Amino acid sequence: MNEIETIFQKSSTNENWINQDSIKLPNRAMNFGDGLFETMLWNKDNIRFFEKHLFRLHRGMKVLGLEESSINSTELISLLQTIAPGTRKRVRWNVFRSGAGKYTPESAEVLQTLYITEFIVAPSIKSKVDVSFKVRLFPTLWSSFKSLNSLPYVLANNERISRGLDEIILLDYRGFISEAGASNIFWIKDGTICTPSLSCSCIDGVSRRLILEHLDQNSLPYLEGEFELSELENAEQVFVSNCTGFSFLESLGKWELSTEPISFLREIFD
Repeated sequence: MNEIETIFQKSSTNENWINQDSIKLPNRAMNFGDGLFETMLWNKDNIRFFEKHLFRLHRGMKVLGLEESSINSTELISLLQTIAPGTRKRVRWNVFRSGAGKYTPESAEVLQTLYITEFIVAPSIKSKVDVSFKVRLFPTLWSSFKSLNSLPYVLANNERISRGLDEIILLDYRGFISEAGASNIFWIKDGTICTPSLSCSCIDGVSRRLILEHLDQNSLPYLEGEFELSELENAEQVFVSNCTGFSFLESLGKWELSTEPISFLREIFD
C-alpha cells in the first residue's frame, strides 16, 4: 500500500501547484540532496505552527542560496483548503534547487513537491529506548535545518528497528546528547527542564521552539546546554517532540523513567 495519498509539484515556471506524482530525472534533490523540507500538520483549515515552519525554511534557503520569493505561503494554504478541508493530514513540503550543474549550481530557482498523507499522532509512551551505537552527529551550516541530506537519521532509525527499540537517542561527535531519531529531546531534573543546545548539532525543531517559548513566557526554569549522557541517569522524566506531538520515554537502557502527564505539553499540541 502506498502511504502517500496525494502528490503535488510546482516549478518556478508554473503559476499553480500541479497534481503530478513524477518529476524529471536527473534532479538536484536526488543527485546532491540540494534542498530542504518541512513536515507539518494540516489541522482542518490551516497548518499548525505554520509561521515557525516558514521561518526555519526561509533561514535554510538563505544558507543554501535558494530563491526565497518562489515560496508563496498563501497559495499553499489555499491549495490545502481546497483538497483537504476539515481534515487532519501530514504534509511534507520539499523545496530543492532546480536546474542542472554538478557540485556548482547553475540556478537559485526551486522546485517544490508536496506529499499529503494521513496524520498519525505520536505515541504517548515509548517503552524501549537506547543510545545509538553507530551514528554521531556533526556540526554543519545546515545541521539545524531539515535538509535532504538525511542519512544520519535513516541509519539511526534502521539501527533502532534492528535493535527492537521504540526510540533511539543520538549523541554528537563529542559525546554530548543531541536529539532522538526524528525528534528533539527534553528531560526534567531537579525540577528544571533541560534540552541540548543547537551547538550539539540537533535540528532547530518547531516543537522545540514552542516548548522553550512557553517556558520563557511562564517563567519556568530550563537549561539549554551541552550535556553528557550521564545527565539522564537521575532524570525524573524524559520526553521527545516533533510535529506529530510528544512522547514520554518509559526507560532508557537500564534506567526507568516516569511517564506522568505534563499539562503544558498538552496545551501546546492540542
